[in-house]
Amino acid sequence: MGWRVADHITIYREAGWYGAHPNIVRTPGGDLLTLFHRSPATGFSHHSHPLFDVRACRSGDEGQSWGATELVTAYPYGGVIDFGTHALSSGEIFLHASTVDLALAHAPEVSKHTWVSRPGVGFHVRSTDDGRTWSHPEPFPPLPDAVNGHPASHTGICRSGLLEMPDGRMLLPGKATDHPEGRPPFFGMMQSSADGGHTWTYAGRIAEDDVAHFSEPAIYRTPAGRIIVLFRCHPNQPPGQDVHLVEVHSDDGGETWSPWRSTTMRGCPGHLLGLRDGRILATVGTRWEGQMGCLARVLDPEARDLDTAPDIVVRAESLESDCGYPWSLELKDGRVLVVYYYVYDDGTRGIEGSVLEEY
Repeated sequence: MGWRVADHITIYREAGWYGAHPNIVRTPGGDLLTLFHRSPATGFSHHSHPLFDVRACRSGDEGQSWGATELVTAYPYGGVIDFGTHALSSGEIFLHASTVDLALAHAPEVSKHTWVSRPGVGFHVRSTDDGRTWSHPEPFPPLPDAVNGHPASHTGICRSGLLEMPDGRMLLPGKATDHPEGRPPFFGMMQSSADGGHTWTYAGRIAEDDVAHFSEPAIYRTPAGRIIVLFRCHPNQPPGQDVHLVEVHSDDGGETWSPWRSTTMRGCPGHLLGLRDGRILATVGTRWEGQMGCLARVLDPEARDLDTAPDIVVRAESLESDCGYPWSLELKDGRVLVVYYYVYDDGTRGIEGSVLEEY
């Protein structure tokens, strides 16, 4: 038995536009909704583009076809970055993100750009009608032990998972820094909500190091109750290409956390999907020669084989390394749709999906 790629699907590709960093959720009505950043294409990679908004494409046939883009949320003074989207047990869809401000550049910032993007603040929106309309953005509260907003890079919120606990709490991991100038390394931290994500409280640091930099966490709770968080980690400063995933866990509902440890999953960021049979699909973005796309591993229900499960190549042939960022969803037939962004042969960045099946 093993896993293979059964199909590749183009979800969004449009000349003149840059699509990146997708999420995918199933709406309460049963549609698939792929959400992603979109900005005008300017011929270079721009992860903090000050004109990013969040768009969505919808599928009513389990991903075989996708509709036109729908606006989800935007920021009138700049852009939106680093978002995560989650279908809640309440029937709502919850999205958290950060703003990025469009500002006039001054020396020594001026190079080829006369405008620059400056990190902003975290916010959240929600939908109660299958993702067709969205609420007014509400800010997350400032963190008590971190630099908030500029010059910190979207402190408090980053692309990450969200966990609904059996007691009704919601746990949302993120990153922050306490360096006055807002520089790395960032520490991993947790926020929690007891009212369905309407208000949030700070739950403290869960991963930190004098040198290593943590961001973009995935979170999962196993049947035995262990909470696992996988952070993107840059072990050296300045951040280089030796990026991989590190793990922390809690066996007491998030009250205390283990020391962080490196895993064998190279690349970033990670995503964890619980399958209906109890196993876990772990995915990670990859950006090295011969493997520009994403990899996956199928883990046992307690993730004991996180470091030893074999890699499954989901996609490897993106034209450039500005690609990846996988997010996964199980289809009704038991196959898994992994969405990610991809560079086509004409240089366009678009949103692709790969269907994984067990054989």
